[in-house]
Amino acid sequence: MKILFYSLLSFIIFCTPIGTKNVSAKNKVLDIQEVTSKGGIKAWLVEDHALPIINIKFAFKGAGAIQNSPDKQGLSQLLSNTMDEGAGDLTSQEFQKSLSDHSITLHFNSSRDDFGGYVKTLIRHKDKAFELLKLALNSPRFDSEPIERMRQANISRIRSSIGNPEWINARFFNDIAFEGHPYALNSGGTLTTLNNITVDDLKAHKESWLTKDRLIISVTGDIKKEELSKTLDDIFGALPATGEKNKVKSFELKNTGKTFLYKKDIPQTIISSAMPSFGKNDPDYDALRVMNYIYGGGGFGSRLMEEAREKRGLTYGIYSSLLMQDNVRAITVSTSTKNESVAEMKEIIANEMTTLRNTEVTAQELKDAQSYITGSMPLSLTSTDKVSNILLNLQLDNRSIDYLDGYVDRINNVTISDIKNVANRVLNPEKLLTIMVGQPTDLKNIEILESLPNVK
Repeated sequence: MKILFYSLLSFIIFCTPIGTKNVSAKNKVLDIQEVTSKGGIKAWLVEDHALPIINIKFAFKGAGAIQNSPDKQGLSQLLSNTMDEGAGDLTSQEFQKSLSDHSITLHFNSSRDDFGGYVKTLIRHKDKAFELLKLALNSPRFDSEPIERMRQANISRIRSSIGNPEWINARFFNDIAFEGHPYALNSGGTLTTLNNITVDDLKAHKESWLTKDRLIISVTGDIKKEELSKTLDDIFGALPATGEKNKVKSFELKNTGKTFLYKKDIPQTIISSAMPSFGKNDPDYDALRVMNYIYGGGGFGSRLMEEAREKRGLTYGIYSSLLMQDNVRAITVSTSTKNESVAEMKEIIANEMTTLRNTEVTAQELKDAQSYITGSMPLSLTSTDKVSNILLNLQLDNRSIDYLDGYVDRINNVTISDIKNVANRVLNPEKLLTIMVGQPTDLKNIEILESLPNVK
């Protein structure tokens, strides 16, 4: 695997695994090959023969919790918990023992948008790993014992989280920010809906949504293109060709400009704020990333941290981040502070937005942000696990196969003027939605929240 490294000082350093030849400046960041099987299944592959390991990550785009109905919240989560709990002729115990005996890692996962999975194996056990993955995808048993065990594990997780202020804040945030949209539902399920889910529900979701027309695959490690082509058909070829069509539409953040409070007797108030933004395919996305770093995404290098922690000592941490779901995009701010300082903290969050809108960032701020963002690239390319994750995300985002090759130039081409323009596009204190859990003092124009939604 050939990897192009960029240092924080913007010098170019080329680094390759042991046993490979030196590369020139004309080489790509990653040598990504698109592999298409005889059956038409596609995957992105980065070969790395330094270690006898293969990683396969895959996702079914749009097949996650977003497809669960209100009375079946947690369905895709429970499906991800049970697909590797027995398949074909193997019971749960036999399936898991085979994984353990052969040092194979195999998991499924469900996010709000997508449903995915992952297998990692040594070369000498690849046939067994591929066989087990094929069984789990095509012939999961859904036996009553593992289903009930996983159901109760999820219920226990919810019960233990109910008293956690940060979990409470997140639950309210989803319900209020995504009001009227499937994102508002509890992707992990509720105490009631988890008990509603049947074997037939699990089978129906798998057959309807885990289909080849939604399938995205990334592969890294000690496997060649020709072998992978045959492997793709063997593992994924028997999946349904098509399934249900996604009817969920994009929308903008709801309840913007409002502040909500759930009163809880704790010494600090948990604060989550958000405002509408734009997506990754927007021409200003790179400028948005740099601006977010300067505003609050850079930790101790950001303006929010400098003002709220370093100058005023109001918090241990305050961060902004980019929320990039398939159907909604936003900039979020998260922090906590003592109850007496909440009004001051809200003022800092708003004032730093106004400053970025009205005045230009310094040349040093821009340089520091660009250096960090470009310099962090090597950290995402230091293992086959990380590279396979990058490949999968690039495909989920509909990026071109050479997207990484221009990454550093795009970030370094962002100007001070670009930062100011994008700040005026998205940073607007009047559109800020704020959710708080605690007992803040001296706050006006807030709406009181009475009970947790989508929990019981």
